[in-house]
Amino acid sequence: MLYILHIIGITLENYDKFRNCCLFQKESVMEKFTLDFKLQEYRFNLCENVYKHLKEYSCSCQFKTEFKRRSHLFVPLNKPRYLEKIGNDEIPADGFIWDLEDSIPLEQKQVARDSIGKIPPKPRTVEYIVRINTDDPKELDKDIKAITEFPFDSITIPKGESGAEIAQLMEVIGEDKNYIITIETLAGLNAIDDIARVLRKDRDALGFGIGDMSTDIGVERISTCESPLFQQILGIIALTAKKNGLALFDSVSAKFNDPQSSRSEAQQSRHMFGFTGKKLINPKQLESINLVFSPTISEIEEHLATLESFLGSADTNAHVVAGEYKGMPAFKAADRQIKKYLRQGYFTPINF
Repeated sequence: MLYILHIIGITLENYDKFRNCCLFQKESVMEKFTLDFKLQEYRFNLCENVYKHLKEYSCSCQFKTEFKRRSHLFVPLNKPRYLEKIGNDEIPADGFIWDLEDSIPLEQKQVARDSIGKIPPKPRTVEYIVRINTDDPKELDKDIKAITEFPFDSITIPKGESGAEIAQLMEVIGEDKNYIITIETLAGLNAIDDIARVLRKDRDALGFGIGDMSTDIGVERISTCESPLFQQILGIIALTAKKNGLALFDSVSAKFNDPQSSRSEAQQSRHMFGFTGKKLINPKQLESINLVFSPTISEIEEHLATLESFLGSADTNAHVVAGEYKGMPAFKAADRQIKKYLRQGYFTPINF
């Protein structure tokens, strides 16, 4: 018997609402879903083994909804006009980085901190992040006190250069937060292994900061697609994050007003280096960046086919799927990715 799996760009709120319903439906029904900002009709046929495997996981205590992390948009906290635009569906960012750091002049730092109380209520599907100052101990202390006024999901620590210092900050601010550490100096790149070791698997993240890194190295800030040096840095950050189970955020584009440049960088960072999302300062780029970092139908189909082959036979750890050899690592990767898409709400909960 075939089982039908539907997918949708569904909100975590609706996902939780239907959490107790069975995720898969036996009837051969066509359902509409939104994927990559396009309304499409599609269905995936699941064998019974895959159906039971995913159903069991979705109902287990291991299952916890999580944010999509394709796009994080910077919002300067000293600009009231920006605050007014957040909190509606017109800006489809997966997360907003409320900034207290580089986008804020020194004389405006306190104005920015005072604006934290004016941040609009957080849609539960969106990640709220705050970027703090770490260069000046006095500013950092003020930031730490100010950010307790609002329930931010995550903290961005810029110019991370020491695992011990980051661990101390995490303890002071609170281990209930997620932490995103930006590598944007040579010192940070040299200390990246120590930094990654203090972060939490499947929760925290590493990011790349091209602006400060180009200044620190003494080279022109150009697109990562045009720079073998920046690509090498992306590779170092990516390998470290993958080794430690961390999410990955690509830098703001050097040509932030050029949609094609940002899209090309996102495609490179996702497909060549395995990055999970990108930071932006131009909201006009959000839909194209979300599109790049969203799963495609063909990717999902390949993962499901791999699951079906391995779950359907316990006699061997090697299978041929769509003409390609798949070993146990391929099965584990497919299983991990499909479960991640479930947690992020790409699959529609359907009444059984």
